[in-house]
Amino acid sequence: MKFLHTSDLHIGLRLCEVSMNGEIVHLLNEITEIARRENCEAVVIAGDIYDRANPSAEAARVFDDFVTALANAGIAVLAVSGNHDSPERVAYLARLTEERGVYFSQVFDGEMQKVMIGNVNFYLLPFVRPVNVRACCDAFEGVTYHDAMTAVTGEAERENGRKNVLVTHQFVIPGGAPEKTPEDAESHATAGGIGAVGADVFAQFDYTALGHLHRPHSVGSERVNYSGSPVKCSFSEVNDEKSVTVVTAEDEVTWVRIPLHPLRDLREMRGTYDEIVSPEYRARGNCEDYLRIILTDEEDIPDAMAKLRTVYPNLMRLSYDNLRTRQTYSGEIAVQDGEAGSPVEVFAGLYEMQNNAPPAEDLLKLAAELFEEAEKEAAQ
Repeated sequence: MKFLHTSDLHIGLRLCEVSMNGEIVHLLNEITEIARRENCEAVVIAGDIYDRANPSAEAARVFDDFVTALANAGIAVLAVSGNHDSPERVAYLARLTEERGVYFSQVFDGEMQKVMIGNVNFYLLPFVRPVNVRACCDAFEGVTYHDAMTAVTGEAERENGRKNVLVTHQFVIPGGAPEKTPEDAESHATAGGIGAVGADVFAQFDYTALGHLHRPHSVGSERVNYSGSPVKCSFSEVNDEKSVTVVTAEDEVTWVRIPLHPLRDLREMRGTYDEIVSPEYRARGNCEDYLRIILTDEEDIPDAMAKLRTVYPNLMRLSYDNLRTRQTYSGEIAVQDGEAGSPVEVFAGLYEMQNNAPPAEDLLKLAAELFEEAEKEAAQ
């Protein structure tokens, strides 16, 4: 059989206070079309369905439309909750939706949920922390995420002629158990606050469909695979090529990545103001893409954001990289005469760098009061 693996939809995402739902809907429609074209029997969603645990009504409708379109096409849906999701919300009415071939992970009760489709046993495992396993399994004495995964996934059994596929949402690294540290065993080697799990723990599965990391890649083995997110969720992902993974489970399990085509890309542009607005720069991409522009002019351009938006209407962020900013800022900390400034000065510098204007006096006063309160609490 064939199935499509995706994850980290992050429906409801707002980037620089701009809703990305229009972009997400476009990509979900493309994913549905790919699943139909490739004759997939199922679509697997490995967590972070929503961008937040309490999604908006609009976000819920977007996901409902996506799942309904797949179900109407006769394509099964298997989804687990991620660290951004509420497991209770994802599990709501799950037993009822199974009648339409839509399987949502249940709230973790100590065991993996098993779904049989074609020649594949799908094991659905929502994002879990060691504390969740301890609450359900009296015999569990582990302290790390790797310990938790080892305890939970051990129940998967081989069946003649069938393939085992795990769908889960974790931070996975190559090799075995990460080294434990006495300082904080649960969070050692983390991504997004999630402790690391060694990929070797998934050796009994023919394919592990992972979510959590947004760049598509395999971990230690071709059988342990991140699909990556379909949408670019931050400017750190501007150079990523987004895709979905189509998996074929026959005698051997193989997969291919199929690229996605955004309605508007997320891009970064760098240059002087005159260069940025020139026809040559405009021709480099869609002027309606979501943009971060870094101006290299030594003098600030008056009303630069407003002027640039007449050419690039979806400009999200504007900053400067010139002699002044390089002398003023070291990383994200304001520096004066080689010394870091006061907390209020650091705040003011960061605010101006982000908003291209200094903070108002009442905001500075509020910041000073908050820093003073924090210092008093720290001294107690």
